[in-house]
Formats: sequence, structure tokens, C-alpha cells
Amino acid sequence: MDLKQQPLNVLVLAVGGNVSQGILKALAACSLTCRVIGTDLDALQMGLYTVDRGYIAPHATAPKFLDWLVSLCNQESIDIILSGCEPVLRVLAPVRELIESATGAVCFVCPPEVWTTCDDKLLTCEWLRGKGFTFPAHAASEDRDGLNQLVEKHGYPLIAKPRIGGGAYGVITVQDDDDLEYISRKKAYVVEEYLGADDQEYTAGCFCDRNGNLCGSIVMWRELLAGTTYRAVVGDYPAVKREAERIAGALRCPGPCNIQIRMTDRGPVCFEINPRFSGTTPIRAALGYNEVEAVLRHFLLKETPVVLPNVTRGIALRYWNELYVAPELCEKVRQAGAVSVGSDNGVHIEPYGMR
Repeated sequence: MDLKQQPLNVLVLAVGGNVSQGILKALAACSLTCRVIGTDLDALQMGLYTVDRGYIAPHATAPKFLDWLVSLCNQESIDIILSGCEPVLRVLAPVRELIESATGAVCFVCPPEVWTTCDDKLLTCEWLRGKGFTFPAHAASEDRDGLNQLVEKHGYPLIAKPRIGGGAYGVITVQDDDDLEYISRKKAYVVEEYLGADDQEYTAGCFCDRNGNLCGSIVMWRELLAGTTYRAVVGDYPAVKREAERIAGALRCPGPCNIQIRMTDRGPVCFEINPRFSGTTPIRAALGYNEVEAVLRHFLLKETPVVLPNVTRGIALRYWNELYVAPELCEKVRQAGAVSVGSDNGVHIEPYGMR
């Protein structure tokens, strides 16, 4: 079957989340013709109303999820499965080959050993140290001696994070001994030195081919709001770019990898690695660095070499927008478990900001 001669059937899981919505935006900017199927947990998820066909899905941790996913892929003749949702990717990573064998679709998720290392922020710090990169001083919340040494060397404030999690959920600034005592009673947290200033944070996207060879990168200075980028300035930040590319070259993760770095007195320090599409995926795509299209062309259509431009200019300012759904349509989706917006009325996207 020649995939280039027909629309590609692309399944995007968890389209209610911002990263999967970014994948949808990048698909819309793609030069390939795609039929997009989206899923999420209930009818009140806006992404379901922006795809060609939307389905209500079981939670990724539900016992029936994998059987449901295989059935949907076969029903819709899915060519490739994408997602930006960490709980979904956490489930998919160890069963990728099983899904591909059962469906014939490419299940695009990083290798399980890469996911395990990068999903756990303590293991990420240990990996950085083991590979000789600059890393945040850190200790597990259960390691009281390590916490005391961290305070003695770096003082307050410190930053405490769940070892597994994202979107700034559960992040706590440790200001004094009382805060440290509180954190020491929490399980599965990592405590790190407070790196640099808040206005010295960068996000770098690096893309590797199927053999782990680096094919391109893009770097943005950013400001965060509620755990995600809301102001971004693309630039030529050589020190950050060099460190991000070194890390990506050592990790050798096929596809996109998002590397979070802060500039400090000792230079750029990586504090988080996300081996997946990121929240800035649609910004990159709008500026010509479309990682989603690169994944389709290289991992699905087997095109080589991977072609990504060197983008060093661009500013993105994010804002809220609204999608309105007729109550009758929403109820119909609840009852049927699926929606095809092209054949249904009752969806309106606020055009504010469009000229």
C-alpha cells in the first residue's frame, strides 16, 4: 500500500490536553494530507470537535484500554498513533511493539528505557550526572542526609517536585526548615537546588532520526504560566543550543525530544528531559520547524534524510480562546461515544485575534 497516494489516517490520543492539541495544530500546518481521528475521556473536551472523527476513550490505565485501542485502530485503518499526554505515553511505551503487531499502525512513542529514565526526574538527574553533563544538585525526599547536605551547600530556596508528573503539578518552593521537614515526609519527590533566575529558562527541541542521529534543533527563551509556555522568543542561543544537542546526542531518542534548561553562573543546566512532543510543538510548526510532519515523513513514510530548518527568529504570545458546542451535540456525543464534526452542526470557534 502506497501511503503517499492517499490521506494518512492519524490517531491523536488525549486531544483535550494542550500538548495533543499542539499536535493537531502541527498536523493542520502539515503539507501532507491527513485524516485526523482524536480521542479523549468525555464529551467536554474541545479537541474532539476539531478533528475529522472524535471518540470517547477509556482511561489509559483501564484494563480494557489496549483492546479498545487496537479495535479502534483496525476500525479506522490507522496509519500512526500520536499523543502528547504523559499518562497515555507511560502506558504505550512498554507495549508499542504489541500494538504495532496487532494493528499495522506505527505507535509513535520513545523506547521504554528512555521513557523510564526521563519520566522520573530523579533518574533524569542521575542520568545527566552519569553522562558527564552539568546537572542540578538534588536528593530524594526520603533521603534526609541528602536533604541536609543540599541545604548546607546551596541554602534556600530549593525546589521540590514529584518524581513523576508534569505541568508544574505538585511543585513546591522550599523556603525554610519547616518546608523541608514537610517535604521529607512526602514520598516519591525529588528536591533540587534552585537554578538561576526565573527569567533564564529555555526550552530546546531536538529531533533525532530512527538511528538516534541528531537532525535539527530549535531553542526558545520562555516564560511559564500554570506550568506551560505562554511567552516564547526563538533565538540563536549558542550555549543553550550546544548543551541541548549534546544531551540529545547522548540520549539518542528517535523523534522529538524536549530539553528544559536554565542558564546559571556555571552555564546552562538541564533540569528536565521530555522524550515526546512538547507544549511548544505548534509554535515551532508555525515557524517552519514542524516535528509532527517530520515524524510522519520519516517514521511512517520512511523518507530520508530528515529535513528541518534552522529557525532562529520568532516570538509567540499565547492567549485563551473558546470553542462553543451546542448542548444537543454534546449530549449526542455522550450517547454515541463519537462525533464527526463535518457532518454535525453546533460547533463554533471564537475568531478573536484573526484578521
